[in-house]
Amino acid sequence: MGDQGFAGFDIHAADARDGAEHVWARMRDQPGLARCSLYGGFHVAARYDDLMTVLMKPDLFASGEGITLPAATVRSPHIPAEVDPPRHRDYRALLTRFLTPGAVRAMEPRVRRLVTELLDRFADRTQVDFVEVFARPLPVHASLDLVGLPPEDAPLLDALVVELHEEVATGVRTGAAARLTDYVTDAVRAAAADPSDRDDLMASIVGGSVAGRPLTLDEQVSMIRLLLIGGFDTTAIALATALWWLAGHPGDLARLRAEPGLIDGFIEEVVRFTSPSTYLRRVATSEVDLGGTRLRPGDQLLAAFGAANRDPAKFDRPDEILLDRKPNPHLGFGAGHHRCVGSFFAKLEMRVAIEELLARYDGFAVDPDRPVRLASGLNQGIASLPLILRR
Repeated sequence: MGDQGFAGFDIHAADARDGAEHVWARMRDQPGLARCSLYGGFHVAARYDDLMTVLMKPDLFASGEGITLPAATVRSPHIPAEVDPPRHRDYRALLTRFLTPGAVRAMEPRVRRLVTELLDRFADRTQVDFVEVFARPLPVHASLDLVGLPPEDAPLLDALVVELHEEVATGVRTGAAARLTDYVTDAVRAAAADPSDRDDLMASIVGGSVAGRPLTLDEQVSMIRLLLIGGFDTTAIALATALWWLAGHPGDLARLRAEPGLIDGFIEEVVRFTSPSTYLRRVATSEVDLGGTRLRPGDQLLAAFGAANRDPAKFDRPDEILLDRKPNPHLGFGAGHHRCVGSFFAKLEMRVAIEELLARYDGFAVDPDRPVRLASGLNQGIASLPLILRR
C-alpha cells in the first residue's frame, strides 16, 4: 500500500505542528487509514472512533514494543507505559493511590505555594516568555516535589529531558538517556538506604513488588524516570496554550473571572484542543481491521490524539475552545488501561496556575514583535510564548 499523499508526514520535522490541523483533516476524510513509509512504515489512527478502538483494545494494539516513533533504541522501556496488561496493572497500582482525586487535592497547598513563588520571580516584568518563566518551570518543579527529588536539580533534569527527546527523534546517542538514568538510579538507591518512615511515591516504588516479587532496580528507575518525563512537556504545553487562548479571547478571560466555576471545564477544553501528548505508537498483535484498513501482526500504528480530538464527527466546532463544552469526551489524557496516571495532578497544576494568574493580572497579550514557537515530536504545541502582562 502506498503513502496515499502522506509521504512527507514526519512528526519530528521542525515545522510538523504548523498547519497540522489540515493534515489531520485529510487523514480523517480519506478512506481507510493514512499511511507513511517513514520510520519503517506506519498507519495513522486519526479518527476519534478508530483511536478509541486502539486505546480500548490493548490486546490487539500493544504498547509493550515501545510507544515512541521511531521505536526508541537509546533507552530502556518506560514502565508502566510500555507494559501490556495484565502485568501493567500491578505496576500502575504502585502509583495510583498517590494520584487519586483525593490525594491530589491534599497537594493543593504545596502546588499553590510553588505557583506563587514562580510568579513572584517575574512580578516586576511586563514582557516575558511565558513558557520560559512559568509554564515550563511549574511542572518540572511540581514533578520533582511529587516524586521527592531536590528542587535545585530542576534545571539539570529539565535539560536532560529535552535532550532525551532529541535522542529519541534522531536515534543519535548524546548521553542524555544514560545521564538521566544515572541520576534516577542514585536517587532510588538513596531512598532505599533512607531509614525514615516515609509514605510517598518514591517509597512505594522502592518498596514495591509485582507478581509476588520485589521490583528490580531497573524497574524502579524506569518508573521514576517516566514520572519525570511524562509530566514536564505535556503540562507546559497545555499551560502555554491556555494563556495563548485567553490573550486572544478577552471575552473568555472576562467570563472566567466572572464564573470561576468554568475553569475546570476550560482546562479540559485546553487539553482537548492542544492534545499535548500528540502522538504515541502502538503495534498490531494480530490481523485486524481498523478504519477500513487491514493490519497485520507487527504493523506500526501511530495514535494521533491531536487529530482525534479535532474530529468534527465527535466535537462541534472542534477548532475552538468552548468554555462550557459538555460533554467533552476528549482523549487528551488517553483512555483505557494506559490513561494518564497523573491527569488529576496535571489539572491541579493548571487550575491553581490559572487562578493565581487571574488574581495578579488584568489581561495578557501576545507580543506582536516576537514569534510564538511550536515544538515538534511526540509532544507538540507551544514551546515559546512571548507575552505582555497587564497588572
